[in-house]
Amino acid sequence: MTHEQASTRLPDLLEDRDDAALLAHVRECSDCQRQLFLLGRVDRLLRERAAVRAPTRPRRPAARRVLAAAAVVLVAAATSLALLAVQHGPGHEMMFRTASGRPVGHAIMGHSDSGNDSLVLVAEALPVTRGRAFVLWAGPTSRGPMLVGHFMVDRLGACRVRFNLPATHAWGHFWITRPGLPTVVASA
Repeated sequence: MTHEQASTRLPDLLEDRDDAALLAHVRECSDCQRQLFLLGRVDRLLRERAAVRAPTRPRRPAARRVLAAAAVVLVAAATSLALLAVQHGPGHEMMFRTASGRPVGHAIMGHSDSGNDSLVLVAEALPVTRGRAFVLWAGPTSRGPMLVGHFMVDRLGACRVRFNLPATHAWGHFWITRPGLPTVVASA
């Protein structure tokens, strides 16, 4: 076997060592021995690297995962909308106005569940000169006014909040004050 023939067949020795003529040439040729040694090192490095990378998944999410996530989001959104439609149904809308009659927001009162009514307050222009914290009150109740909850508005006096009230009362009047002050800021 010539040196040229042996050098082109050296990679075969990495997998299969039963070629007697090729093995005899490599035993006698120091250049082929060196080349086979280098080929063996490269082969080992490539196999080690492939073994390390094999178990890891690609960093990009697979199309199936993206579709599954989108489906979950759509189902959650549809369920939320269905629950809102069932729970709230048609509601009673009220306008909040200041003492001078200026509209500062509106609210929608609806049925939430078997024991609660829901009030969604959307403030649009509550006065923020003395702070952004407010208190929502409800009446009439058998024991007087009921504190519904505290809420805050942004720098323009706007917010959207939702409160649950007991469904056992007939809520007829709502008003907004500042914390600790009895002065009515707006009422509906």
